[in-house]
Amino acid sequence: MKEKAKKSNNKKAIIIISSIFALILALIFTYVYNMSNKVSRVEINREDVVNIGKETPKEQEDVTLIALLGSDYSEYYETSASDATMILAIDKKNNKIKLCSLMRDIYLDLPQGGKMNLNYTILDGGPASILKTINYNFDLAIDKFVQVDLERLPKIIDALGGVEIEITGEELQYINGYIDHIDKNNGTQTPHITTSGLQLLNGTQASAYSRIRYTAGRDFKRTERQRDVLNALFVKFKDINFTELPGLINEILPLVTTNLTNGEIISIAKDGLSMGLSGLEQGRFPSDANIINTEFTDMYHMNIDIEATTNELHNFLFSKE
Repeated sequence: MKEKAKKSNNKKAIIIISSIFALILALIFTYVYNMSNKVSRVEINREDVVNIGKETPKEQEDVTLIALLGSDYSEYYETSASDATMILAIDKKNNKIKLCSLMRDIYLDLPQGGKMNLNYTILDGGPASILKTINYNFDLAIDKFVQVDLERLPKIIDALGGVEIEITGEELQYINGYIDHIDKNNGTQTPHITTSGLQLLNGTQASAYSRIRYTAGRDFKRTERQRDVLNALFVKFKDINFTELPGLINEILPLVTTNLTNGEIISIAKDGLSMGLSGLEQGRFPSDANIINTEFTDMYHMNIDIEATTNELHNFLFSKE
């Protein structure tokens, strides 16, 4: 009898603990749902951006694709060029999250005719235009985006407590100039980096790091730095305590522009936190082998092998390995 009573008590305790945990989760996600209304939203015609007249891979049905757009300052346009364009792939079926960069100067066909560098396609039609250009050239169906600019990115990084980044001696020669540039535009004051090595960078310092482009590797290396910063942010985000989540969401959500619905934001955050990954798988496209040439006419253009790059990009985004 005592054994039965003990089992019954244990079962009740488990039910009570599970109920409390479920209640806490429900309260957190209700709070996040309400906070999602603070997001700056840009509505786009999702059907139109994926209507490219081409067949997209069936594997995409199992993967959530989100375009991440990083905008620079602009003195001339209401919408700034996309200084960084990435694709985030959340593959719940195979428990993978992947992040890849698209080179900003790739010279692409426009769905309406003509050609343009990828980063400038956003100027004529906003996020919908850059999404449709990516879909049209690479046979994808991306209809979601998140955009952040250099004024707000430092605040997001600071909200997560900064990121640990290895600074090389070569990068040290340039990073402080970018720090001063961001400070000038944002009206802030940030300490300079004085030594190389692994160190905790605040928001402005990490944003400056992600902008460095004049070291060996030029813009190719810069896309790697941008991914490294996002990967470091992902690691910080997934390790936060559930009790800290509401306050963090309260700080971050008003700093981004997106077309994600409240439900999509909650679903993506839940998936990212529950997958138990140590980091993001990274890639950059085109690969060196698929760059045909570069040329300078009105501006710098990178001509690429579209078919080969599309195959490589699909293999990266949808591969199970």
